[in-house]
Amino acid sequence: MAKRVGVPAPRGGSVVAARVGPGDSGTGARRKPPAGASVAAEPVRRRTDGAGGPRPRLAPDEGSAQLTAADLLRLDPILLALAESERHFRTLVEQAADGILMVDATGRVTLANGRACDMTGYGPDEIKGLDLLDTYLPEEREIGRQRVQQMPAGTTLRFQRELLRKDGTRTPIDVSVAWLPDGERQSIMRDITARVQGQELQRVEENRLRALVRLSELENRSLPELMDATLEEVVALSDSIFGYIYYYSEETEQFTLHAWSKEVMESCSIPNPQRIYRLSETGIWGEAVRQRRPIVVNDFAAPNPLKRGYPEGHAPLTRFMTIPVSSRGRIVAVVGVANKGTDYTPADVNQLSQMMDVVWKIAERQRAEDELRALAEELEGRVQGRTRELEQANAELEAANIEIGAANAELQNLLREQESMQSELAYRALHDPLTGLANRTLFQQRLNYAFRVSRRGVAVLWIDLDHFKEVNDLHGHDVGDEMLVAVADRLRGVVRETDDIARMGGDEFAIVLANVVETEARTAAERVLSAVTDRDVFRLRVGASVGVGWQRRATGSGRLLVRRADQAMYRAKASGGGTAVMY
Repeated sequence: MAKRVGVPAPRGGSVVAARVGPGDSGTGARRKPPAGASVAAEPVRRRTDGAGGPRPRLAPDEGSAQLTAADLLRLDPILLALAESERHFRTLVEQAADGILMVDATGRVTLANGRACDMTGYGPDEIKGLDLLDTYLPEEREIGRQRVQQMPAGTTLRFQRELLRKDGTRTPIDVSVAWLPDGERQSIMRDITARVQGQELQRVEENRLRALVRLSELENRSLPELMDATLEEVVALSDSIFGYIYYYSEETEQFTLHAWSKEVMESCSIPNPQRIYRLSETGIWGEAVRQRRPIVVNDFAAPNPLKRGYPEGHAPLTRFMTIPVSSRGRIVAVVGVANKGTDYTPADVNQLSQMMDVVWKIAERQRAEDELRALAEELEGRVQGRTRELEQANAELEAANIEIGAANAELQNLLREQESMQSELAYRALHDPLTGLANRTLFQQRLNYAFRVSRRGVAVLWIDLDHFKEVNDLHGHDVGDEMLVAVADRLRGVVRETDDIARMGGDEFAIVLANVVETEARTAAERVLSAVTDRDVFRLRVGASVGVGWQRRATGSGRLLVRRADQAMYRAKASGGGTAVMY
């Protein structure tokens, strides 16, 4: 039986397999894979010399003449090298941080590394022969089937989906698929759970900041109005269905209901619901005061010794979270939410606690201001006898103002951070993340501007790197990325400060030359060509094909000029590359 040996594939990052005959170690015996390897199966035999038909055998068929000793001595180093290459290939695949699968033309797994087994939950023996569509969500399998049928050989595709594990749990993944000529396809899976969770945390943080801004605009409203608005924001921020706010007095150990959310009242059929509760009468929702910490129950139907049930007609609960609200070391209220679609998390607790901390400082300021106004009205007739009380009230107000000022300062800092984040996002939307050059969107804006301000003419240089695919194939994408960054730096050094450089994708770049004549455009193209092909700068062989489009009258949108430059670049490429062609 033939044996597989890993060799680099013609696409960046993927691996294919070649076969050698028996005797790969000089003994005539098949070499076993390394102990503990979890590669589930081997890909189908495939020739690497570009020819069709079966691969030539290195050993004679039965009944043919035997190899001579000289033949064996000549073949033995080749077989040893191929065996070592196979060992290296299996080690690379098995130690990869991403899950790697080979799938045959019928859609069944023929090879999987250990990371792929971990991600799917299937063992090495179980995953062999598994229909890859079984790892799709049921509602996405038809889309996955159509995607496979529509893609021709030699193409690649990258997308995101949820991976359905053997135990039924789901994992968000980024998938890169390459369709191979013989019907096989290579699939590389990357777990993006941390990225998705980070995006969700950012979304929740932004929602909290927006909610605080809205609530800060209610500082001059009454306390009940502020609490009603806060309850709505709390329910929305936590993605809950129900919510409530109870005031609490540590002196009397009593809860006083401020309000339940409207959804609770619509679902509740209790006649004359109770508004005041003693701490000793409460069940699990009172634990936030008794334990002085947040309480989370993500399976309310499960038995819990802290629950005391709820009255008939009460809105049904599935998940529940409540937190205490403290001021100057004393619990002054409790806030609860319920029936979120997914489990409540520590992030939910943190977001709700931070919001209530700021809101309560606003409420205390309003309460202090209300008390001060009442005192002022009373003191108009009793100023002489109540001076001391007025001074005390003023001192309390100043303390409250200091706390609210600190809270407002914190809010302003958060808003500045948000503005900085938005500026960063705006920059990324217009620039290439690898080279820092302008992207297509910014390129078009700069080209339109050049048309508006140029009087002598506008030129576009369209640059495509020669032999860049060989750099990626032979040295890997990391080296290719270094090459692109180096090319970008060289381009910056040979153009004017008023010229604009953009990366248009892959190994293509474009330069907008404003207010130039035709000879100046041609000279700029020669400078670019010389810079990119400088052997003293680039340690790898790479060249460029440059197309020059120049337009005397700077009118229109620039699409015609870009098309001319692109056509000129293809003429330069067709002539063998390493040259500049003027349209």
